[in-house]
Amino acid sequence: MRIPTLVLALVLGLAATGLQAQFIPEKSFTVPGATLDKTFLAKGDFNHDTKLDVLFSATTTSSQHELVVFPGNGAGTFGAPIVTPINGLNNVKIGIAGDLNGDGVPDVVISGNDAVQGIAEIGVMLAEETGKFKAPVFTRGSGAGFMALGSFTGDNKVDLVVIEKGIFVYPGNGDGTFGSPIESQYTNAGCVAVADFNKDGKMDITTGQDVFLGNGDGTFQPAISVGGGCDVAVADFNKDGIPDLITGARYSHYPYQPKVFLGDGTGKFVETGNIPLGSPAGYAAGRGFSIAKFSGDSNFDVAIANPSYSGVTILIGSGDGTFTVGKTYISSISGTLSGDFNSGGSIDLAVQTSTGFSLLLGKGDGTFDAQATQPGSLGTSIRLADFNGDGKPDLVEFSTTTNSSSVLLGNGDGTFGTPGFVPCVAPDGVVGDFNGDKKPDIAVIPGGYGVEICLGNGDGTFGTGEYFDEGVQHGQLLTGDFNHDGKLDLAASDVGGVNILLGNGDGTFKTAIPTAASNFQNLVTGDFNHDGKLDIAANYNGVITVLLGKGDGTFQSPITSPNPNANGVVAVGDLNGDGNPDLVTVAGVVGGGLDILLGNGDGTFKAPKLLKVADALTFQIRDVNSDGKLDLIVAGGNFLHVILGKGDGTFQAAKNFPAPLGVLSLAAANINGDNLLDVAILSRRNTSPGTLTVYLNQGH
Repeated sequence: MRIPTLVLALVLGLAATGLQAQFIPEKSFTVPGATLDKTFLAKGDFNHDTKLDVLFSATTTSSQHELVVFPGNGAGTFGAPIVTPINGLNNVKIGIAGDLNGDGVPDVVISGNDAVQGIAEIGVMLAEETGKFKAPVFTRGSGAGFMALGSFTGDNKVDLVVIEKGIFVYPGNGDGTFGSPIESQYTNAGCVAVADFNKDGKMDITTGQDVFLGNGDGTFQPAISVGGGCDVAVADFNKDGIPDLITGARYSHYPYQPKVFLGDGTGKFVETGNIPLGSPAGYAAGRGFSIAKFSGDSNFDVAIANPSYSGVTILIGSGDGTFTVGKTYISSISGTLSGDFNSGGSIDLAVQTSTGFSLLLGKGDGTFDAQATQPGSLGTSIRLADFNGDGKPDLVEFSTTTNSSSVLLGNGDGTFGTPGFVPCVAPDGVVGDFNGDKKPDIAVIPGGYGVEICLGNGDGTFGTGEYFDEGVQHGQLLTGDFNHDGKLDLAASDVGGVNILLGNGDGTFKTAIPTAASNFQNLVTGDFNHDGKLDIAANYNGVITVLLGKGDGTFQSPITSPNPNANGVVAVGDLNGDGNPDLVTVAGVVGGGLDILLGNGDGTFKAPKLLKVADALTFQIRDVNSDGKLDLIVAGGNFLHVILGKGDGTFQAAKNFPAPLGVLSLAAANINGDNLLDVAILSRRNTSPGTLTVYLNQGH
């Protein structure tokens, strides 16, 4: 997030066109004052207007359980949520939606415990054809298990099956009520899906682990082992007319990659193996897969919940039971629904979030009008530069996890190739032309000590590292010409101050010049007193400290300005157009924010003004919309915030775009060659490989 004095090999060439800097917006719909439960979402025409709606279960802050219908308008947007309270049960779980009484409108089955006696019960809430539901009618239940609907008793009425350490079939009466359960033995709990797996005209079930062939009277034959796990979904993936399965791995297996099992028509299945997603995938039980023909051909594709990427991954079916991994799209995810929500003729996706859902509009080719990601490595920070000289920005990921950093060559369309080896190893680094050959080089602090230089070969590869200032502990690197000789120098911070390494212009550096300044951390460069000499500012321990440069690689005594809320990253830019460099720092306040410090032109700064930005973690100061006014690009939480500057040190309201959780680093450049400033974000959760998300500027 540092702003180097010398920007290499990326000529953005942005014209002042007054653009609004619009990335792909998220179509999101929320329920005010409630949290959506992660156990249920369904689609259907719940208000009987022939348009596809979305149904959730939710819980308010007062613990009131609700059914929430978002009525669709058939154009890809939805009306205000229609809420039906659920009363009479505790520990409510919504199990399944379907037409139970034959009126053509989906009803809902719920389960829970009687609010007075605590007895397990199952309830049916019949649809009123308005988006609301009638009060539940209860029957004694078997517990809050996984549910499915089908005709299991041979009378062509809709029955209910519940899996809860046993298989319980509740025969439907055709009016939304059920008879006493018919029990078949099963020792496990599990997910459930329904199909006629042996083509005998009788409905069967699978839990993902096992298949139970139906006898047609509500009972089942002994289990046939499958070997999968939750989740489970059914489709004919190889076009032989026999139902196949896709499941998650068993709970004890890691990573949790999906498995495909092809049916042989007898109720038995042949495993075809895992589908490698490049990152562990998780599943919202019973809701993790959506199967549809997203690509517009005759093959079934799969959308899979992939929390490791904070999104949903598309698996493109080949028609023979195999899949290729398509793109991953960002959204905080718990489950998915497929359907043509905008009447466009292509299959869309509704993706559940904690407060509602996002709508990903399908293009009919297996892709969606939504923000896509691609796998990264185990890096911790990123920089953009043209490392192979083809005029397309490439990306370097700095890392210590794999004992190497990586370079990903840009394709010029917002995507990058597979990671290539970079010998400089560190959690962060800087890019600059240290030997004057007009090819980007890399500098890092290996293991926290000294400085390592890896010279670029101009083809995306790098030479073996050479070490300088060895044995000295450092925390951060900056580039700049500190002695006005036209050769790029380095500043390396440590707890006792900063060391200046003057460059010789051939990729080597002179003996470091130490500058004493207590706890000099979180650095940025700029000419803060207008004398034409490069200065250094630091943000640490509630104080902005500035070292005014003498122009020979040495500095004057430090001067300070208070910045009480901040103790983190800092960036520099003239935010109010007065010619004085200003500072922005991450503010340590509840909810997150940035401190804006306007410069006085003498190395001091005015009192900070807080700009509220939720979960602000890392940022850059750039002119995103090419209007000559500096803007803020901020990442944190699961959003990218674009905050356009007014040119007077104040800012417009933030525009928010979805981002994966676990943001580590942010970089900006004209990535796809359209002369608009794009943004790349590196994210990673836990020990999973990183996720690269590129936000292409739409310019409107």
